[in-house]
Amino acid sequence: MKKFKAAQKLLTGYESKLLIVSFVLVLLYLALAYLVHWPAGYYGTVDAPRFADPWIARAETILSGGLLYKDVFTTTPPLTNFLLIPPAYLAGRLGHVNPWATLSFMVYFSLFNYFGALVLLYMAETRREGFWTAVFFLLNPLTFGNTILRRQDESVVVFFIGVALLLFLKRKHLSAAVSMGLAVLVKLTGGIILPVAFLHSRKWQYLVIPAVVFFTAVSPFLLLAGRAAMFWDFSQQEGEHPFQFGGVSLVALWNKFHEGTQLIGLQWPSVLFVVGVGITLLFIAWKRIGMVEDLTILLAVILLLTPKLHTGYFSMLAFSMAPLLAKYRLHWIYFLFGALAVVADYYKWPIENFPVAFYMMVVVIALLITAVTIIIWKGLQQPEATLVAKTQAS
Repeated sequence: MKKFKAAQKLLTGYESKLLIVSFVLVLLYLALAYLVHWPAGYYGTVDAPRFADPWIARAETILSGGLLYKDVFTTTPPLTNFLLIPPAYLAGRLGHVNPWATLSFMVYFSLFNYFGALVLLYMAETRREGFWTAVFFLLNPLTFGNTILRRQDESVVVFFIGVALLLFLKRKHLSAAVSMGLAVLVKLTGGIILPVAFLHSRKWQYLVIPAVVFFTAVSPFLLLAGRAAMFWDFSQQEGEHPFQFGGVSLVALWNKFHEGTQLIGLQWPSVLFVVGVGITLLFIAWKRIGMVEDLTILLAVILLLTPKLHTGYFSMLAFSMAPLLAKYRLHWIYFLFGALAVVADYYKWPIENFPVAFYMMVVVIALLITAVTIIIWKGLQQPEATLVAKTQAS
């Protein structure tokens, strides 16, 4: 009888409900991928899956005892490559052909959407509130649109950032700092949470521990592979840094459909990016609204100003905004910007209608500016004692 009740509780718990929601959404997005993206050649052909080769080559190098960066080219941090071994290995076992090569990555990345939803469930003050926050996150078109339609891996770093944020809010600062170091080892963008955590806690752990975790993991590769392992090298194209054009950033799209004319150079967008991020951090240091709010503001500014912007990066914003939807009444902005970002990416490729993608991204940026303005305006109207108490570390 006890076992039956335990099983019944498991099936009716919020975790199980989120799993069911995730499963249904995976099926819906897989149907959309099959009906829209596959006929357009988005995933390559049966014998030549698109996107698969770099990940598979890295996984095969690791499994055969080779060295990342030296024996195989990669511009991603080491932890990402190890985390991608399961889907790459499965794709290999299934013959490196579609649909299995693509499907293995889709399902694997979507698992991290579910894990991210669990983080949001445990982050809220009540399980009911956390459940609906997690559902909204799962329903945002960016969440499964990125893992299924785009078949990209940003859900992994979103999960690591989410774990670090959860631990910070629970005031487990040592564990949070270690988690932030791991997030940076997944993608350098995982470090976005670091300055906000430090400004809210003023604890040395957030300056030292993530750096120790990062360089402890990276040092062996630097010693054995040399400069090839410096994936943050600003002089490299396709490296892990924002100082290059790419994706759906306004400047990158503008240059795409103005080829043959005078293009916008990289210098001034890069300067604007650095200045904008710096001003935002100064504002957060001056007026701390809340840990989640300030992380969302910083993320939005970075994504608005970075010269290199992949659509999947918005998944981080979809995660951080989810707990703020009810408080700041951002639901319509949240879902509209997510849908437009996914569609704009499709117009960028495979349709390659860059003007349409550009103007869609203009609307996305306008929506995010509106959201940030609402958060700042309403956030600053809260009593100062409440603002500090919410995220001030004990």
